[in-house]
Amino acid sequence: MKQLTNFHRRSVGSKAANLYLMKEQGLVVPPFSVFSFDLFDETDVHTFLKEQQAAYQTGNDTLNELSQRLQQEFKAKFLQEDFTAIHEFSRHASGKHTYSVRSSANVEDDASASFAGQFSTRLFVEIDDLVEAVEETLLSLYQPSALSYYFENSISLEAVKLYVILQDMISGDLSGVYFTANPQGLLNEQLIVVGVGVGSGIVEDKVDTTMVTIHSDDQLSYFETSGTSPILTEKQQVELESMAEKVTDIFGPRMDIEFTFLNDQLYVLQARPITKMPTEPVIILDNSNIVESYPGTTTPLTFSFIQEAYGSIFRGLAKRMLKNDTQTLQSFEPIFQNMIAQVNSRVYYQITNWYKLLHLLPFSKQIIPIWQDMLGVQATDISATTVKISRSTRLKIIGRIIKSFIQVPRSMKQLDSDFEAISEHFNQTYTREASFEELHQLFEQIKRQVLEQWDVTLINDLYAFVYTGLLKKVCPPEEVQEEIAGIEQIESMKPVFELNKIIYAIQEEQNSDYRKKIDSLSAERAADFIDEDTDPITQDIRRFIHQFGDRAPEELKLETATFRSHPFSLIQLIQQQLELPQTAIRTDSKATATSKSRNPLVNGLKKRAMTGIKYRESSRLNRTRIYGMMRLIFITLGEQLVKGNRLEQSEDVFYLTMAELFDLASHRDLSNMQTEIQKRKYKRSVDQKLPAFSRLIYAGSIFEKYPQNINQQQIVSTNHQDFQGIGCSKGVVRGQVLVVEDIQAVNVQQSYNKIIVTKMTDPGWVYLLTQSKGIIAEKGSLLSHTAIISRELGIPSVVNVKQATQQLTTGEWIEINGQTGLIKRLEDENDYS
Repeated sequence: MKQLTNFHRRSVGSKAANLYLMKEQGLVVPPFSVFSFDLFDETDVHTFLKEQQAAYQTGNDTLNELSQRLQQEFKAKFLQEDFTAIHEFSRHASGKHTYSVRSSANVEDDASASFAGQFSTRLFVEIDDLVEAVEETLLSLYQPSALSYYFENSISLEAVKLYVILQDMISGDLSGVYFTANPQGLLNEQLIVVGVGVGSGIVEDKVDTTMVTIHSDDQLSYFETSGTSPILTEKQQVELESMAEKVTDIFGPRMDIEFTFLNDQLYVLQARPITKMPTEPVIILDNSNIVESYPGTTTPLTFSFIQEAYGSIFRGLAKRMLKNDTQTLQSFEPIFQNMIAQVNSRVYYQITNWYKLLHLLPFSKQIIPIWQDMLGVQATDISATTVKISRSTRLKIIGRIIKSFIQVPRSMKQLDSDFEAISEHFNQTYTREASFEELHQLFEQIKRQVLEQWDVTLINDLYAFVYTGLLKKVCPPEEVQEEIAGIEQIESMKPVFELNKIIYAIQEEQNSDYRKKIDSLSAERAADFIDEDTDPITQDIRRFIHQFGDRAPEELKLETATFRSHPFSLIQLIQQQLELPQTAIRTDSKATATSKSRNPLVNGLKKRAMTGIKYRESSRLNRTRIYGMMRLIFITLGEQLVKGNRLEQSEDVFYLTMAELFDLASHRDLSNMQTEIQKRKYKRSVDQKLPAFSRLIYAGSIFEKYPQNINQQQIVSTNHQDFQGIGCSKGVVRGQVLVVEDIQAVNVQQSYNKIIVTKMTDPGWVYLLTQSKGIIAEKGSLLSHTAIISRELGIPSVVNVKQATQQLTTGEWIEINGQTGLIKRLEDENDYS
């Protein structure tokens, strides 16, 4: 045997070479030495191995018989080794040390074959026992499981060469494994498994372990404990993340790293590539923009409904571009069916499929970055392949898109008109007494009428995005905010202005008796009062519900309670508003349109951008109303299923998919469905505890988590005094923070004169935002609803502020600049530093 000093991979094996590289890069690796065996250089050994493998492959031996013969031969060969190098190592070693004896085979720790657990590792080896432990490691090269691994990976016996590592034994307090990618195939998720004591206790399941899940781009992590497993301190987790980053810089992104802590010192014990990990196809899920429509978790009914809607709308858009090219359209069918995905009850764009469709557009290389900017997509890498279509087809698409762009304002105006007809048809047809078949028929009618033409809203979105993007290129950022503010009759603001007119009327002195009625109205009496009372103000409330009753936070989730489905929630909002000062009641927009620029190009871009934004908001309100119709149909279907003893309660309807719901309607035998509903309710309650990750990158296929014991969500704090985001609505204000995690748990009185800090908003937040001094959101862009509403209200807003809800706390004082996007922490209200 020889002690080696050349640490090239071919000279010492992958494991030893990796240890050397990590040590050279400044990572703390326990001291180690590497030894080779003379026997692997002997010709007769190579001949023997070749003969034994041939005999086994002809079927003359079993694997166990082969193993016994090989181990017997190498036991004899080992005794012929010169152990001077080992004895010399022992002579210079401290008697206080024990050692770990590890393999470093030339075939080991490879990206395609790790040989994890195949070869012997001895821990806490005394100096006098080193030779025995080295022999055990050598013989493990030929144990049956290792032999099987060679043959499965087409590795010949003579190609295998072993080196052995003698390393100072670190008897750690905490040990574990750090995976820089989830081995199941979630590429941007990191996992730490940690337990008390040395690593063998974890590998052999002898100790309870904690698993930490980390998404570094979101600066989010959570951990799951078992039994009495340990919890990493923030310092330990930060050290581990820093260590893992250095290891991936050396070796690449997908590594399996063993570590231990002893007396607060982190040691790296080994690092190897994660093997047997799927690589294709890569599926990227991203919640940019869609999280505004479907925040938090979503029920199966909502997801099945929107999945069909997205597929139909994008199919319509592709037909608009490709017309009668049925072959290309058919090739896109799997994409239409997978425009969105649901993971752990949260909704994501399958953004790779979006890029595939966007590549159909003319000038897609220029349009995609604008689209990303307007939707607030932070990771702008594009992994989708370009669609291969003929030159003539591409020229036709250019012509059709240009024509659609020219016609889009007129088409959107027609869509608004058509929607009024759909709404009128629903109001005339829908009754709570309608039969299941009649409700199903009404559902199909509305769905068909809406989806036939709704793809024009995608053209309008693109119209708004492109012209706003071009405006940003010719105007400074602070001017763009002003140019697109003050949109005349923007639909997002109409509900709040109409409601405030009602509140203003109630506050008038001559209506004091009516106010007493409203103040004393209970949940039990609210619906009957609104339906039956003849006072003109009550008639205005009825008209408001008819027109805007579906506008509410999280309004596009079918399970959301709205003013139409739960009228008392509107009465509660009115009661809260009545307690505020009369100056808090706004009945018109504070935003003012800027005067015409001297530059005709700017004026033209501004006019088109504002037109696109205006119709984008009106289509969003119309979509909300459509969802309101569907919500009423589904709730009524649920009530009928309860009456027929097919569901336990009407709200259970939201835990069915559309297909399952209509199967129940046709009286098919779904006797086990109630049990399945309870499982889905429980799963959603668990999913709600998981952090909302903004992007998931899968390799192979999408899978969900089934956490058992989520103890805590941890955030790695940046400790910045100031924060920077995207300024969307000009103005500088100082005020106290109100962090809003759950919009349903906050009322307008709490938001009065506060700076709201949240993950994202949707148009239903408008009632809350009218009372605030400013708004900060983790998500968003210049055309997000947060930005549009804040501009119309004339309050500063800053979006795209990472971890704002974690970095800021309710009650602290800050200053926000809605033009520059700067957020400053203050000591108190008198801090003008």
